[in-house]
Amino acid sequence: MSGALTRLYPMVQFKKDTWEIDEFDCASMFLLIGSERALLIDCGMGIGDLRGAVEMLTDKPVTVVLSHGHVDHTGNARQFPEVWLHPADQGCHIPEALSWRKGDVEHIARRQKDCIGSPYTMFHLYPYDIEVDLREPTEPMPIVRDLTHGMEFDLGGGRIVTAYHCPGHTAGEMVFLDRAARTLIAGDALNYNLGVGAAPLQTTLKALRRIRDMAGEYDGIYNGHHDFRALGAPLDDDCLPTVIDMCERVVRTGEYIPCQVPSFWGQHVPLTRACAGESGDIFAKFGKRVLLHQGRNFLSIDPDNIRE
Repeated sequence: MSGALTRLYPMVQFKKDTWEIDEFDCASMFLLIGSERALLIDCGMGIGDLRGAVEMLTDKPVTVVLSHGHVDHTGNARQFPEVWLHPADQGCHIPEALSWRKGDVEHIARRQKDCIGSPYTMFHLYPYDIEVDLREPTEPMPIVRDLTHGMEFDLGGGRIVTAYHCPGHTAGEMVFLDRAARTLIAGDALNYNLGVGAAPLQTTLKALRRIRDMAGEYDGIYNGHHDFRALGAPLDDDCLPTVIDMCERVVRTGEYIPCQVPSFWGQHVPLTRACAGESGDIFAKFGKRVLLHQGRNFLSIDPDNIRE
């Protein structure tokens, strides 16, 4: 790994041996450290030396799991020899094309700070160079292992993290329950601007209810982006019940009222894209997209994919 790549990710230890690593507003990665090994959840868009940053926090062997196969969660996966990913989300290049990732990074930087690629200054710019720190990987593809529902990762010292399937945002979306730290890491399965449709909405609803029913085992839910919360802080308690309520209403009645107010990303921005070339298409193609709004939540659904 090149020493020239930045390791200056904002990091917060929000519980003992539990870190949120911010990839410069693009995505959040989570490092859970046990007595014998560590678990890294997600690999961001691919800016900088993520592995080097992780090694600054722990010298224990690291297992890498990916919450799902989207470009902003697999970008630096090649910095590790092995990753775990649900079979339904396997098939795309890791990482996706540099031009694609660069476009997304620039969009996020403009949205957040109206600038890209500069060191920290009095204007609080990002500590990376987009022409250096976002790159085509030189490392080989990692071995990709099958991540499945109910799989447990024993980190030692009684810290066992369990993976649960939560299809909707992608067909292979996973969430991770760390009972020892009473923390649920949700990837993109839950947030205030949620796009679903890679599974029937009824299936997604069942998975979200399972998360709700496990509430006695965690104190907070942390999603894969901190656009909707402070770094190191959980989503507010209204997020999950509101999403469930929105899904229940559509599944029960088949009726919905499209939102007339653009969401955080804008009403017409696609939430998934097909993989190009020989990489296959792991993400469900939406039919009609309808944006719903309730409270602080925006929910994008496919009205042609409601019931199982």
